[in-house]
Amino acid sequence: MKPIYSCDDGYGEIKIIHRAGGTLKTFSTPSRAQSGDYQQIEIGGGAPTDSTVYVTKGEAYTVVDTLQTEDTRFASFALSSLNRVLVAHALRQVGVPEDFELVVGLPLRNFYWDNGTPNQDLIAAKRDTHRIPVQLRTLEGDSSLPVPAKVHVLPQSLVVAMQSPAEDPDVPIAVVDIGSRTTDITVVQNGKVDFSRCGTLPDLGMAAAVDRFQAGVEKRCGQRLPNRKILQMALIQNKRIRIKGSDIPERDQRSARDEALREIAGRIQRGVEQHARTLDDCDHIVLIGGGALLLEGQFDWPHAQLHANAVHANAMAWLETLEQV
Repeated sequence: MKPIYSCDDGYGEIKIIHRAGGTLKTFSTPSRAQSGDYQQIEIGGGAPTDSTVYVTKGEAYTVVDTLQTEDTRFASFALSSLNRVLVAHALRQVGVPEDFELVVGLPLRNFYWDNGTPNQDLIAAKRDTHRIPVQLRTLEGDSSLPVPAKVHVLPQSLVVAMQSPAEDPDVPIAVVDIGSRTTDITVVQNGKVDFSRCGTLPDLGMAAAVDRFQAGVEKRCGQRLPNRKILQMALIQNKRIRIKGSDIPERDQRSARDEALREIAGRIQRGVEQHARTLDDCDHIVLIGGGALLLEGQFDWPHAQLHANAVHANAMAWLETLEQV
């Protein structure tokens, strides 16, 4: 059996989970790249020891955290060259072998048509995009990276829901996946998806929280803060923000952060309950995604539970599913 690498290729992070010597390994890296070859020169003028420039279909991309990177929040991201490069970079970081299988996902709303039948054309397109070669650009020339022998495509959130059944199968359960760009709601009852209660909140995830946090800090400080990476780290890791060499007042940063999290969580809860009509009838709600870690305590859902591995929940569920085949 070929080793399986399960990849949740999100707008904000690429998450990979796989087994090495029987041990479950997880990895994540920001979805940050810039079109073009921007090979970095290290301090001292030396060439970099490890290239992060990739080429696919004749297009070059530089995967690096220090650049003003491409915005991944566009509709065709899942099938784009940018997505392919980011996934290839993450696989290279974990040391993928020459012969391996890859599993990736699509949002439930894209994986299925409204009548519940699989969207075979889109599934095939997602499968095919990760079979297109990617080369690593080095000083010695371009070298081809391993191409998966097989690509599996599974729906996001659904497998997680199936792995967390209610004690009474007649009672529905819900999965709320809070990602970087979107929040997805999936409701399952009697082992079947209730498509009438599922949906996506577009442009409502952690990126929206960063936007709101930025607006709050700028209002309090009266200055523009153009560096989104710093703002994201301040929101997620509570790192202090410095302007013109000095930390902004801690009280201002804390109040802007609390306000942003409270507002975005409220908008997510209202949007989710509008799509699902209500979550009061659910046995439990499973919170997954990177945003779930940050917003868990902000929701008025007493029956909500944070997934034990919220960030890698989708990738883990896909891996376990394929290992049982």
